[in-house]
Amino acid sequence: MDSIIIHTNDPKDLTLLQLLALKMGLTAQILTEADKEDLVLAKAIEENDPQDYLILEDAISYYKSLDKTSK
Repeated sequence: MDSIIIHTNDPKDLTLLQLLALKMGLTAQILTEADKEDLVLAKAIEENDPQDYLILEDAISYYKSLDKTSK
């Protein structure tokens, strides 16, 4: 399924566009800033495979170097 993203600062425009989409038989969803941030974060996580960069010996060395007594 393809999508279109339209940005506006006017809540009236959002309502109008959502109603127009519904009248056309389409689905519409309004995304908040938090929703958009979540999508960007999910995309970054999806694109970043830690196994591409993680060297086991480096990870073990790092965790052994941590001072477990300080908080």
